[in-house]
Amino acid sequence: MRRIVVFALLVFLGLPLSATTGKVALVLSGGGARGLAHIAVLEAVEARGIPVDMVVGTSMGALVGGLYSAGYSPLEIRNLLETYDMVGLFSTPPLEEAEPDDEVFSYKNNQVFSLGFGEQGLGNAPALIGDQRILELLGYLFARYPNTMDFSDLPIPFYCVSANAATGERIVHSEGSLVTAIRSSISIPIVFTPFPLGDGILAIDGGVVDNLPIELARSLGAEYVIASDVNALGIQDAAELESLSAMAMQTVVLLTQDKATAQHPSADVLVLPELKNMFTLDFSAHEQIIEAGWKAVDEQDAAFDALAETLSQTRPLVPRDAMRIGSYSLLSTPKILQIEVKDISLKPGASIPESFMFSDFLGRRLNAQTATELNLKLREIKNAYGLTTLSYEMASDGKLMIYARSFGRRDRNISMGFHADTGFSTALPSGFAWYRADAYLDASLGGLGKKQDFTFCVNATLGQESGMALSFSFPLLSGSKGSIDAVVKASYGVGAMTPLSAIINAKRSAPLDRMFDSGAGFQFRFGKYGRASLQGSYLLVSVNDSTYTKQFYAYPVGEATVSYGNLTSRFATSGFRLEALGRLGYQEGLTHSLRIGWRQSFVITYRDSLSYATQLSLMREPFPFIQSYANLGGIDQMVSYGPLFLRRDIAFMEVNWQHRLSELLGYPAFGKLSLHGAVYDAYDPYSGLPPTEDAYFSSKVWDMGLALMLGLDTPIGEVVASLGTSLAGEVSFALGVY
Repeated sequence: MRRIVVFALLVFLGLPLSATTGKVALVLSGGGARGLAHIAVLEAVEARGIPVDMVVGTSMGALVGGLYSAGYSPLEIRNLLETYDMVGLFSTPPLEEAEPDDEVFSYKNNQVFSLGFGEQGLGNAPALIGDQRILELLGYLFARYPNTMDFSDLPIPFYCVSANAATGERIVHSEGSLVTAIRSSISIPIVFTPFPLGDGILAIDGGVVDNLPIELARSLGAEYVIASDVNALGIQDAAELESLSAMAMQTVVLLTQDKATAQHPSADVLVLPELKNMFTLDFSAHEQIIEAGWKAVDEQDAAFDALAETLSQTRPLVPRDAMRIGSYSLLSTPKILQIEVKDISLKPGASIPESFMFSDFLGRRLNAQTATELNLKLREIKNAYGLTTLSYEMASDGKLMIYARSFGRRDRNISMGFHADTGFSTALPSGFAWYRADAYLDASLGGLGKKQDFTFCVNATLGQESGMALSFSFPLLSGSKGSIDAVVKASYGVGAMTPLSAIINAKRSAPLDRMFDSGAGFQFRFGKYGRASLQGSYLLVSVNDSTYTKQFYAYPVGEATVSYGNLTSRFATSGFRLEALGRLGYQEGLTHSLRIGWRQSFVITYRDSLSYATQLSLMREPFPFIQSYANLGGIDQMVSYGPLFLRRDIAFMEVNWQHRLSELLGYPAFGKLSLHGAVYDAYDPYSGLPPTEDAYFSSKVWDMGLALMLGLDTPIGEVVASLGTSLAGEVSFALGVY
């Protein structure tokens, strides 16, 4: 009897050992671009046929591991690096401002630098890099899974780590949305914006709390762990820490590595790539990074072989074809049957787009073509609404969820920017070449006064005309349909204010003209895209060039402007813009100006669009001043005429065909072919002589031209190269940033 009891006890104790499945976990660390070395580990595991029962990742390890768990093969993950511009993916700003209060007949000033500040501190956004492009990519890469699922239902169960930005607690993502989980885990503090998880929770990079979650894998049932730590050998030598980027990377590694290193002994196989010369955002070096990963894998051949031998005792090892197609590609492409837009801002309240704006995508499969078109639409609407991100995920039952996010606006801001161009033209007043550059600095201080209603603005310019403008604005009326502000302003400028001192005039006189302008008026906002102003000014102008018979001018001017439309860029593929300006003054008699313009763009395909524009200008103001004329030349008018081709009377029309070429560093590149023509008066303001006739279109001239433009839409402005020629024999080439 005793023998039977002992035998039964031995059998009972041995059951767990024989029943164990020997679960294998793949644990992948964070490390930015260095995390691409994990691909080598995936390839090594598949080559040996080692089964993987779960993937646990942090930050970049969550991205690579999430793709693998979802059914992408290592080869397909490699191919993604070639298909997508990874550098551009991680080089977009966190916030692109909506269209500011433009001057009419002028596109917005580009902002090379913009810093908001207020009671909550400095910065327009809590990070240096935006996530619009990242979310677009994640939305497409995981579109074949619904955004409400258990991650254990994936081909390989998946877990990833992020951290609560407010409490520092670890967050383990095991269900819900793959896009949300991975985006949360890659939120490197300061670099990427924290991501909202709902219930007021903001998630930051999991590396803050657990950059190599081996212990988490053990707690989830893993008996064997293959771990890849891409930061372990990333600590720089002291001699290499003499740059800001190197020191920033060193700080991140030091802060995250202690807990990771402490878990190294718990791994059965530990891969440590040598990557200290690779930085967090060095995605262009992906081939070298993966090669370093393979070198580290080769150094662990014995450990891999030992694990494979152990597993082979209880489980079959099935090596996988390196060229195989992953299971994700076998899933059906989802069809968009309904669309819902949701605000995920921590402080909702900003205007968000309506779902009908995306109705063109109803009934379509979310394939690569549709995703590309959807991304373009999202970016245009995001910028028009001043949102931080406008991203998407597929939900169940064919619902496309579009998520809008905005940050609370700072009521105080400083921004800087510039415009510059150079080129040659046969239509210049003298010479054949020009170069000009203008820089500006704008500062806006809101929330002033006891009731915090006043806004004080300072605008400084340096270039053809240098000076400073000061203004105070006060809201008189504000509601859902619009607002009215009262404005008082004063400005002083010095430089080239007459055609004879214009910087494109090779025979120019010294740019020492001076002007003082003071005035008051009202600014109106109506609807989403409407702006108007009504103001009166008194101008004092001193002209430096003695060619003009009169050297000093003092006169009042009243001005009204209206602009309405959502066309904020020269390369916008759809939209419209109506502009009108009227001025009435008195200077030895009445002076007046009237300008009106219309521009509209239509989408033909996601790469092609058509646009047309028309403009009429009738101007009768003091002849010595540049502002008394409309500009017929430059990239926005007759390209073949070059900049500052000034005329009093212009009737202009153009038709454009635009083609989206590709992306360069993540920014869209365009080609545009323009056919344009104009009728204008023959008076030449560069003669320095007063006009002999005041009738509209006296001694009129007409011309037609053809132009080719190549442009790149970037955060520092629109980089444009243009070449134009006309029937009158004028030729112009320009290269500039606008």
